[in-house]
Amino acid sequence: MKKILIIFLILNWLIPIEAQIEEMINPSDLKQQTVITEPTTLNKGFFRTGIISNYGTADKVFDESGKKSYISGSSGWASSWTIEMGIQYGLLDRLEVLVDVPYLHEQIFISSLIDAPGPDSSFTSAYKTKAAGLGDMSLGTEFQILKEDERMPSLSATVLLTLPTGRKNPENIKSPQEFDRPTGSGETSLYINLQLRKIIYPYSYTIYSFYIYHFEGSKIFNPGEEETNFKSGDIFYLGGSFNLHLNDWIALMNEAAFFKWWDDEYYGTTARDVGISNRWGVNYQASLVFQIKRFRFAETILVPVYGQNYTQADPSYTLGLFYTF
Repeated sequence: MKKILIIFLILNWLIPIEAQIEEMINPSDLKQQTVITEPTTLNKGFFRTGIISNYGTADKVFDESGKKSYISGSSGWASSWTIEMGIQYGLLDRLEVLVDVPYLHEQIFISSLIDAPGPDSSFTSAYKTKAAGLGDMSLGTEFQILKEDERMPSLSATVLLTLPTGRKNPENIKSPQEFDRPTGSGETSLYINLQLRKIIYPYSYTIYSFYIYHFEGSKIFNPGEEETNFKSGDIFYLGGSFNLHLNDWIALMNEAAFFKWWDDEYYGTTARDVGISNRWGVNYQASLVFQIKRFRFAETILVPVYGQNYTQADPSYTLGLFYTF
């Protein structure tokens, strides 16, 4: 059960990148600014929509000593693919609203050789699950607290509330090892981010910190169990990025971040409680962003550099396509 939990924990892992003065006057030109030169929030009346696709696997983890290793005691594979529709709208030049609606497709297959009592006695146990459907929707806002000028960086704050709109309990249960997994977390969470950014064209620099607070939720963790109250561990990130224009329409973004993941808490009986604690790590993320008129295409790879206590060790990949109206 511990290795199954480890896979669940590391399948959804991606740092959101945000980068980005607005000295052009023509509104149509403003809508064509790149991820480096645009302001941190959309101008009043501007509307942007996008599709973001993320793919990741669960094969290796960082163990208690920080060494990268395969998930022990089993052979198999796990993959997670999400596609998310994002909407941004500028209420004011320094205030925008955000809406994110994700769709999740996930598959896990694990085969384990189990020793049984008796001479030369063993058998193979297979764990096969999948999940497909709408996930947990997020609503929020971003506000420029301080606007950037020639000397001072901009300071922006983002607040996102993620609601448990996805299905939270297993369905189509054929056995404890074969069923449809939930597409939602069963809990509400609050994301608060502060970011400093300075543009020195053709470069920009950011420093950010965010905290994700999880409220108490409830769900069935494993088939055959009762619904259990729980609280996922809160998450803290501290990171920064260095971004540059390779030419007028291609930008390269480099980001590094430290994260700390507090312990999960359970208020009932479940086999999911395996006592994984003190999780932390360092990630590197590189993005290549193409700007063609109002269209923006981004490709990103997230590489876990170091971690401890069963944090993700496999890279994940993201593609995004956006258009500003």
